[in-house]
Amino acid sequence: MVVRNLCNKKSFITLCLSIILLFSNSIFVYGNSVGIEDEVSGYLLGDFKNGEILEEYNIDKPIEIASITKLMTYLVVMDEIEKGTTSMDDNVRIDKEVEEVKGSSLNLKEGEMFTVEELIEGLLVVSANDGAVALAKHIAGSEREFVNKMNTKAKELELKNTLYFNSTGLPEEKVKNLMSPEDIFTLAKHIIKEYPEVLKVSSIPYIENEEREFKQENTNHLLNNLKGVDGLKTGFTEGAGYCLVSTMEINDCRLIGIVMGTEDEEKRNELSKTLLQYGLNNYSKEIIASTEKVIATKKIPNSKIGEIEIFPIRDVNVLKKEDENIKIDVIPEEKLKAPLKKGEVVGKLAVLKDDVIIDEVDLIVKEDYKKAFFLTTIFRYIKGIFVD
Repeated sequence: MVVRNLCNKKSFITLCLSIILLFSNSIFVYGNSVGIEDEVSGYLLGDFKNGEILEEYNIDKPIEIASITKLMTYLVVMDEIEKGTTSMDDNVRIDKEVEEVKGSSLNLKEGEMFTVEELIEGLLVVSANDGAVALAKHIAGSEREFVNKMNTKAKELELKNTLYFNSTGLPEEKVKNLMSPEDIFTLAKHIIKEYPEVLKVSSIPYIENEEREFKQENTNHLLNNLKGVDGLKTGFTEGAGYCLVSTMEINDCRLIGIVMGTEDEEKRNELSKTLLQYGLNNYSKEIIASTEKVIATKKIPNSKIGEIEIFPIRDVNVLKKEDENIKIDVIPEEKLKAPLKKGEVVGKLAVLKDDVIIDEVDLIVKEDYKKAFFLTTIFRYIKGIFVD
C-alpha cells in the first residue's frame, strides 16, 4: 500500500513537471521568435532609422531572390538619373529582345515608346520583367553591362552575400540572382533613405493604360491588408518561392519586413503581415535624445564661459521590447578647446541595447564658444587646484 502511494506520488510529480516544462517551452518560443520559421527560408524585421535588426531567421545565407532583384535595378536607374545621364522624361524605344522577355510584364511591343518614369512604375508595381530589361538597355546599352553596374553597386554597399546575373530575377539555366536577407535589408534601407519617392511608386494600387487595353494590380497585396504598408517589392520563381520586402511607418518609426520562400502567395501575405504585426505588438518607441534638449555639459577651461552645452545632431529613437534595457554613453572628443563654432562635432552618443551598440550619433554645439582671456584661464586653473 505504501509502495503504491509512493508510485502514485512519483507519477503525479512527473506529470506536473512535464506540464511545467511544456508551458515554459511554449512561453520561451513565443517570447523569442516570431513563430514562422518552419514556413519560410528566411525572415528579417528591422528598424529603418538606425538599421537595427529586431528579429531574424537565416539572414546570412545567400538565397534565390526572384524579382526582389528589381530593387537593385531601380537603384541603379535612380543613380543614373541623379547623375544626369538620363531623366524620368526620357523616351525608351522597345525592341524585339524586350518584347520577348518572359514572365510578369507590361506587355511591351516592339516599336512602342515609353518614358523612364512609366517603366519604373511597371518595374515596381507589376514587377515587369520587360520593363527591367528595357531600362537596363537604355541605361547601359545592354543588359550585361547593366548587370555589371548592379554588381558594382552591391560592392559599394558592402553586400557580401549578393550576386546578380540579370536585371529581372528570372533564373537562367544554372545561374540565378542571389542575396541574403541581411543584404536585402541593407539595400532596402539605402533606397528608402536616398530615394524616399520610391514609396509613392511602390504603393500605387494598379497600372492602367486604356489605349493599350492594359490593367494590372500591384503585386503587393499587403498594401490593402495592413494599414500603413507602403512598399516595397514582391518576388516569385519556383526556386525562390514567394518573397516580399514590406515596409510601413507608424508613430514616426519605420519597420522593414523581409519574408523569403513561402509556399504560395496567400502564405506570403499572411506571414509578412504576421512579421510586421509582431513588430507592432512587441516593440514600442522610446525617445532617447532630442536635438532640442541638452544631452550633456562639459567644462572647457579655456572657453569664455567655461562650460559648453552638447546636443545630438539628430533626434534619437529606438524600438524596444518591454524587457530590453537601453543605455546611452556620451563620449566627448579628447582635448576639446575653444574656440568652437556652431555645429561643430564635439563627440559621439552611443546607444546600447542590452550592452550592444545599436546606434551612434554625432554630438554638436549649437552656438559659438569663444576663447577666454589668458588671465581668466589661469584663474580657473588655480581655482580648480584649490577646489579639488
